[in-house]
Amino acid sequence: MANRTRAVDEARRLWHQRRVSIGTDLRTARHTSGASQTHVGVAIGVSPSEVSRREHGNAPNVTAVSLSEHAAAVGLRLAMTLHPIGGGVRDAAQLRYIHRFLERISDRFLRELEAVIPLPGDLRAIDVVLRATGCLIAVEVITRLGDVQAQIRLARNKARDIGATRLILVIAATHANRRALEEARPALTGAWDLDTRRVMAALAAGQQPDHDAIILI
Repeated sequence: MANRTRAVDEARRLWHQRRVSIGTDLRTARHTSGASQTHVGVAIGVSPSEVSRREHGNAPNVTAVSLSEHAAAVGLRLAMTLHPIGGGVRDAAQLRYIHRFLERISDRFLRELEAVIPLPGDLRAIDVVLRATGCLIAVEVITRLGDVQAQIRLARNKARDIGATRLILVIAATHANRRALEEARPALTGAWDLDTRRVMAALAAGQQPDHDAIILI
């Protein structure tokens, strides 16, 4: 859980920075409009002191809807976006598949769980990294396929940024996942080794697969 904790701590730090920045924007917009803190407070139903706290980034528990209303009162619009970093909280099923995969590969590989992407400020992590002479294999474990192309793209980006020589996607062998892979097969054939037995045989022998691979376990 170390990398999960790191990501949460970093998120708190970034939110503090963003809160201060939003406060500065709110204060500047209020000054530009000529309104007082009292006027803004009356408009949104809070005290002048609460307006001041928000403007100075000192309202850590303010809600998104309250910030949106505050912004509207001074002529601004709040915009929020989310960007994937990976490394969210794992469920028990994913942990089972990780252990199941690791039990079937050679002890020649050095194993690292939740390997952090070595880029400044990057919160992403690879589920498992396997290291041996001349190779670094990134392994991403997916218990439920949704948008297959999007999930593959995210995994490829992480593998690239950690400097992996191979990427292996370990997919839970559920009926829904098998069906999703079968539907995506025309786009995957050629770019990925889809033969689970061949790929697992190479890993069991302590060898790097010849190609990036998608396996079912």
